[in-house]
Amino acid sequence: MGIMVSEVYEAFIAAGAPEAKAKAAAEAIPVTEQLATKQDIAALRQDIGRVESELRQDIGRVESELKQDITRGEARVAALEAKMWRAGLAIAGAAVLFNRFLDWIINK
Repeated sequence: MGIMVSEVYEAFIAAGAPEAKAKAAAEAIPVTEQLATKQDIAALRQDIGRVESELRQDIGRVESELKQDITRGEARVAALEAKMWRAGLAIAGAAVLFNRFLDWIINK
């Protein structure tokens, strides 16, 4: 059951239409408040354009921040790799010295 335009209903009844048909016809007519005008649609398009522009700016900002975060992460990984390489060299050097020490003790 839709919204009935009472003026239309009353006009149909006054013209002699059966009540059920008058009611159905009056409910079939869209109420003006439910229709969009060209100005409404234009304003909506402007709103959508503004939201789209803001969204593109937000996406650009997030993309920039993400790239910066990735760059910082890559720098941290590179620094950790360098530390691990130095630690590996130190361990290898210590192992060589320890082997020489053991050889010296065994051969003494």
